[in-house]
This record gives sequence, structure tokens and C-alpha cells, in this order.
Amino acid sequence: MAVNVLFQPPVVRRERHFPGFDPLEREFSDEELRQRYRFGRETIGYLSDLMRGDLERGTNKETALSVEQQVMIALRFYGSGSHLQVVGDTMGFDKSTVSRVIDRVTEIH
Repeated sequence: MAVNVLFQPPVVRRERHFPGFDPLEREFSDEELRQRYRFGRETIGYLSDLMRGDLERGTNKETALSVEQQVMIALRFYGSGSHLQVVGDTMGFDKSTVSRVIDRVTEIH
């Protein structure tokens, strides 16, 4: 009895890429930070410290976004008035990631 089995090659998934984006560590001047995020380095650090308890993730994954990254994504969105896709593209994140981060930051009381 012959068995007709269709051969299906294994699914090859793309490797996920999470950029090591940290604008506070880049060589942005305060003026460049203000143009992009509407706040200077010290104020961004202050806001990050205020929200740290709510935004810190309880994981050791290297792909988890830092508090500073989350704050910077939200500030870029608030300051630019742009679409999620545009903010994600300019910062190297997917639109769904940007959406979740903005929701999380906005909901902090």
C-alpha cells in the first residue's frame, strides 16, 4: 500500500531584530534632542525616573525595552503628531510595539 505524503519543508522564520536604540547614549546634543523629542536630556531622564516603577518590565530578556526607550518612543509620538508607523520607522520599531508603548506610558497615573 503506497502512502502519498506531501513533503512540506520546514518553515524558516526571519530572525527578529530589536535595535539597540538609546537616544540618550547617542551623541545627540540637547538641541537635537529637543527637536526630536521636545525635551532635553535632563528632563527625559527625570520623566524616566518618575515612570520607572510602572514601566519597568520584570524580565531579563535582551529584547525588552528599557524605561528610557519607552519614554522616548512616547515623547516622539506626542511631539511629532505623526502616525504610529512613521514613529516606528524613524526609531526602528514595529508599529504594534509603538502602539503598546504609547498606551502603557499614557495610562500611567
